Amino acid sequence: MLTLLFGLLTGAAVYFIMSSYTEMGRGSAIALGVISMFVFQIIVMLVLRKASARINEKLQTIMQETSAKMQSMQAQFMRRPVGQKLMVQLLEKEQNAGLKKLIEALDLYKPLYWWNLLMKRQVNTMRMIFLFQMKKFDEADALMDKCVFFDAQSICVKMARMYKRNEAPEAIDKFFRKKGAKFKGENAVLPRSLYAWILVKQDRIDDAVKVLADGKTKSGGNEVIARNWDLLVNKKVKHFSNSGLGEAWYALMLEEPKIQKIRQQPVRYR
Repeated sequence: MLTLLFGLLTGAAVYFIMSSYTEMGRGSAIALGVISMFVFQIIVMLVLRKASARINEKLQTIMQETSAKMQSMQAQFMRRPVGQKLMVQLLEKEQNAGLKKLIEALDLYKPLYWWNLLMKRQVNTMRMIFLFQMKKFDEADALMDKCVFFDAQSICVKMARMYKRNEAPEAIDKFFRKKGAKFKGENAVLPRSLYAWILVKQDRIDDAVKVLADGKTKSGGNEVIARNWDLLVNKKVKHFSNSGLGEAWYALMLEEPKIQKIRQQPVRYR
């Protein structure tokens, strides 16, 4: 908002100065004023991009530190096994601590909101995803209407919440057609797999087959999509599974992964 306002003021000021205090013609003064307005906006855009890059670096650092700590904990559990339930709790606690730091770091964007109309919605989208990952679903849901949905992850999170909130199938269909159906390549895999899973849960098998058939083409023949399409076509609905997508699927919290138990190494006595 301020970018446009100050850009207009800059252009108007340049026009006034050139037309009042120089021999420049009116047409040339207007042209220079317009150019000055765009130059101002470009400068602001570059400054905002640099500021955003610094904040993004901080977010990346927090993510990397959290990931490193969790990997270290997992390695320690392999050496010194603990109960499976305790292991999951400790890992979730560490992850949530990292997510809390990320949410706090998002406040660094606030001074930039006035200069970019979309930035607040973009930051709300990141905040919503972090809250979802912390399983603070009510808080995440409250932000949904204040987000922008451009990327596959945020779109899938919203679809997952729409399903969990028992929203009308027509609403989920409409959202997928508007936001999720456009992706190609790897980005098409999760949205189509999720939508097909929802359709199967709604007992709309024929619709799921169509979504996966189109998904085979748009995803470049993804194995999980192709396998699920084959299963549904051959009436093996009970074998439909998105587990092959790994963490990307389980991060939507619609199904629990099957965690392999850490085996206690036998103690050998001499």
